[in-house]
Amino acid sequence: MSMKFLRRAAIAGVFVLAASTWSTSAVAGAFAEESPAATAPPAASDASETAAPETEAPESAAPETEAPESEAPAEAPAAESSTSSDAAEPEALEAAEPAPEIVVSIPEVDLDGPAIAEVEVTVSNDSSEKMSSVVVSFAGPVGWQVVPSSQKVDAIKPGRDQTATFQMRVPEKRPGFALRVFTSTVTYKGGDGAGSATGIRAMPTTPPTDSLAALFNNVAITALSQTTAGNFDGEGNTFSAEQLAAVGAAPGAQLEALGATLTMPSSQPGTADNVTAAGQALRIGAQGQRLVFLGSGSSLNATGTATVFYTDGTTSSGAIGFPNWSFHDENAHGAELAVSTNGRNRPNGYGDAAYQYRMFAHSVPLTAGKTVDFVVLPTNSSMHIFSIAVAP
Repeated sequence: MSMKFLRRAAIAGVFVLAASTWSTSAVAGAFAEESPAATAPPAASDASETAAPETEAPESAAPETEAPESEAPAEAPAAESSTSSDAAEPEALEAAEPAPEIVVSIPEVDLDGPAIAEVEVTVSNDSSEKMSSVVVSFAGPVGWQVVPSSQKVDAIKPGRDQTATFQMRVPEKRPGFALRVFTSTVTYKGGDGAGSATGIRAMPTTPPTDSLAALFNNVAITALSQTTAGNFDGEGNTFSAEQLAAVGAAPGAQLEALGATLTMPSSQPGTADNVTAAGQALRIGAQGQRLVFLGSGSSLNATGTATVFYTDGTTSSGAIGFPNWSFHDENAHGAELAVSTNGRNRPNGYGDAAYQYRMFAHSVPLTAGKTVDFVVLPTNSSMHIFSIAVAP
């Protein structure tokens, strides 16, 4: 499919119609030419622009008329901006209070590479003023080539939108979970007066895991009959299953904390029952006020950032942390005590009964009215997470 941009310019009282064509095959050629260069997107953009006069030459009997046409666009935006600005000044003062938004929307991108994907960015004008001199740019992850890197679109009237289409080279998928971030920025005159707006979409390369239990990679709870089966703290020590059951935290038990109902792992003692945080992604699929984590630290620095991804492509994040399971302020890192037991299991049996060994709750806020798609855990192996739930 090809895209044509038609422009009509008045030259000596005669209207001349010029067409600039950018085909998919031309894009592929531009990608091929720019691949050795580090600054690939600008080079590809230049290539597509210089190709246009060659296609127009046979249609025009007077090549020298091309030069005046290339200067016309530079003057047109200034004249348009000046006219609309003068006419809209009284209304702009009134519109300053509601502060209408300019919305930049990026659709889902096909990450199944290697391929050249077409991305259509939409700019919506929700303000009361026309947007002029509108230029839309688009960029993918570092190293992903985009053609063109930016392009001008027609003026956008209030309540209307315009689209800009880009071609992007998508590399072959790599194994494992990764997030790909795409950004589009629009610059303009008029509109809400801000001059620019940005849209961001982040997408995972592989689907998030549907169950926290599927991510369990550590044994933190053992029975008295087999205390050597786990290793919570790196020294072979673990929570005592019997002591946890005595305080209502047996396998599958429900605990209330920070407005959420957290479920203890249903794993049998001596089997994997928690995940050490390493950037894993977990599907959530719910709305609420906050996302609550049940966990404990095997060091004094069990902290990190959890990133929440919503079904509309937006994100939010928050810092979480768990105190050390013993000998640490129970409210360290902003956590709240959830479970406390006497003693722990050591490789040689139960011991340290004079001390408390604990689990804690911590949370990150959620954006009201949005559905959580998935959460990406922090990257800190001393953070042990046993359960995650949404507080309604």
